Amino acid sequence: MRRRTLLAAAGAALLGACSSPVAERSTAERTSRPRTAAPSPTAEPAPSSAPPTPATAEEVLARSTVPVLCFHQLREFRAEDSAYARTIITPTAMFRAQLQALRDGGRTPISVPDLLGHLQFGAPLPDRPVLLTFDDGSATHHSVALPVLREFGFPAAFFPMTVVLGKPDWLSPDQLRELDAAGMTIGAHSWDHQRVDRLAGDQWVEQLDRPRAELAGILGHPVETMAYPHGMWSPEALPRVAAAGYRAAFQLADPQDPAYPLLTVRRIMPPPTWDGPTLLARLDAWS
Repeated sequence: MRRRTLLAAAGAALLGACSSPVAERSTAERTSRPRTAAPSPTAEPAPSSAPPTPATAEEVLARSTVPVLCFHQLREFRAEDSAYARTIITPTAMFRAQLQALRDGGRTPISVPDLLGHLQFGAPLPDRPVLLTFDDGSATHHSVALPVLREFGFPAAFFPMTVVLGKPDWLSPDQLRELDAAGMTIGAHSWDHQRVDRLAGDQWVEQLDRPRAELAGILGHPVETMAYPHGMWSPEALPRVAAAGYRAAFQLADPQDPAYPLLTVRRIMPPPTWDGPTLLARLDAWS
C-alpha cells in the first residue's frame, strides 16, 4: 500500500466594526439661527461578515503540528493476551499516570472541533495542545477513560466500530450518548474493522456510509470524522472517504497525503511502557 503524510490545518479570524456619525453644529449656528430639530443620526449598517476561507492543503499541512494520541483497550493484562495485544492494551494505572503527566507537564488536551478549526481556518489553540483519541469501541472507554477525563477536565474523541455496539465488553448506544453529552467527539471506525485500502464494490457503503448513518441515528446529530481501521489508508480511498461525508479522518504514523491532509491526520499510539516523562519527551519530539 502506498501511504502519505499528514498534515495540519488552517484559519481566519473575523472582525466586524460599525460606527455612527454624529453631526455637530457650530456655536455661531446655534446662536444666529433659530433652533430647529436636528436630523436623527443615521447609523451605517454593519458590514456583513464574509465566511472564513478554508485553508489550502498546503496550509493545513503547515498547521499540522498538534500531536494526537491513540488508545485502545484500557484494562489489566490477561494470560491469553498476545505480545502484540500487550502493546495496545494500557493498564488503568498507567493510563491515569499518562494523563496526569500531560496535565503536570503543561499539555492542554483539545477537542476535535478545536483541532479542525485550527487546521481549516487558523483558529488559535492553547499553548502545547494535544488531542486524545480512542479506537474500536471498548467498554473500557466508558468505564475507565470517561471518569479520568472528567476528573482532569480533558476532552477526547472516540471511534467505535458499529458492529460491536451493544455487545458484551463493547460500548452500548446509551454509553455513546453519555460520552457525547459529556462533550466528547464520536466518530466512525468502519462497520467491522475492514482496511479501507482493500475495499471494493458495495464494501464502500457498508464500511463508510453505513457506520456514519448508524452513529448519527444514535446521537441525533451528524458524524463528521472517522479513524481508519489498523491506521491503514490509500490515496485511492481518500476521494471515497470525502464522498461519504467525512470532514476529517485519522490514520497512524504515515506521512499525510499532500492533497487530502485533513483525511490523513497522523496519530501515535503510546505503549503501556511509556511512563510520564517518556510520553512528554515523545510529544516534545513530535513534528
